[in-house]
Amino acid sequence: MTAISPRYGNVVGGEDVTFTGTGFSATQGDYSIKIDGIDCVVKAATTTSVTCTTGKRPGLKNSTLEIMINGKGLVSNQGLLFTYANYWSADSTWGGEFAPMDDESIYIPKGLNLLVDIDHSPLLKAVIVEGAIIFAPHSDPKHERFFDAKYIFVHGGRMEVGTEEFPYTSQLTITMHGTVADPYLPIYGNKVIGVRNGKLDMHGVKRTPTWTVLESTSLAGSSTLTLREEVDWVAGERISIAPTDFEVDHAEERLIKSIDKTNPSNPIITLDKPLDYKHYAATQTYGSD
Repeated sequence: MTAISPRYGNVVGGEDVTFTGTGFSATQGDYSIKIDGIDCVVKAATTTSVTCTTGKRPGLKNSTLEIMINGKGLVSNQGLLFTYANYWSADSTWGGEFAPMDDESIYIPKGLNLLVDIDHSPLLKAVIVEGAIIFAPHSDPKHERFFDAKYIFVHGGRMEVGTEEFPYTSQLTITMHGTVADPYLPIYGNKVIGVRNGKLDMHGVKRTPTWTVLESTSLAGSSTLTLREEVDWVAGERISIAPTDFEVDHAEERLIKSIDKTNPSNPIITLDKPLDYKHYAATQTYGSD
C-alpha cells in the first residue's frame, strides 16, 4: 500500500476510504478490511486501489488496519493508518453536552483521537493527552485556526500538527497563556507544551529558503528589503529581520505587503511599515590574501 485517502474519519462511520497500492485484486469479494477491528465494507476495487465504507466505531481502541486479500494474504500498510476520530464540533464527542468553555480542562484518554475542526478554541486551562489530539489542515491554504491553552501535556499520547510526510498545509496559531506566577508543572514549567513518553509532530509546508541575507543595506525608515536569492515567500506572511549591530533588541518583525520578483535572484520585499533600525549588508575585503 502506498496511500490512504482520507487519513481521518468520524467514529460514527459511513465514510468512504480509498487505499492505493500495487498487486491488489479487482474482485470486491476477495477483500476483508478491518479498521480498529471494525469491518469496512468494500464498494469498489481495482488492481491498484480498493474503496470501502467505514462502520461505526464505539469505545476506546488503538488504531489498527488489516487488509486481507484472498489468495494474496495481508497487505503491507507501510505504517499508514486510517484514524477514527471524535470531531471537536460534534456534540457526541462531549456526550451530547456542551463543548468545553473558557478555563475548563480536557482529558483525552488512550484510544480516543480528538480532531480539532473548529476555528477558535476557548482558552483552556489544561489539555491532558493520553490518546491523540490532531489538527488536520483545511482545504484552503489561507484558512487559519486558533487554539489557546495554559498547559498542554502529552503523556504517552500524540499531538499532531502535520507530519513530515503529511505536513499541515493551512494556517494554525497555537497560543500558550500564563504568567510567571502561575503554577509550574514539575520539570516542565508553565505556559508549556510538555511531552512525556509521547509524540509531538509539528510540520508545515516546506519553505525554500527558510532564511536568507540582504543584497543591500536597508536604512532606518526604509520600507523595502532587497534579498540576495530567490524565495517562495508571499504577501501576507510575517518575517523577522535580524539585527546587524550589537543590539539584540534591534531585531524587527514585519508583514510582507508585496514582493517584486522582476529580478527573481534579487526580489524586493515591501514591508507593511518602515524599519526602525538600519540593517547592514555589504562585503568588505581586508588585505590582499
